[in-house]
Amino acid sequence: MFSNLNLDGHTPMRVQPARGAWGPRGVPGTRWKKFQRIIVPIITVAIGVGLFFLGRMFYLILTGG
Repeated sequence: MFSNLNLDGHTPMRVQPARGAWGPRGVPGTRWKKFQRIIVPIITVAIGVGLFFLGRMFYLILTGG
């Protein structure tokens, strides 16, 4: 009739998150998750552009252009 509030179920203690005074410790907060959703695509595009220009630089050096 009532739902089981123990969300850990039958998992071993070693894989359950540590509990602090205000909930699990070591779990990223909502603000950090939102920041990651914005910054990860930006960093990914920046790395891709950087690799493209690095490859272009090597190409130009090797072809003498």
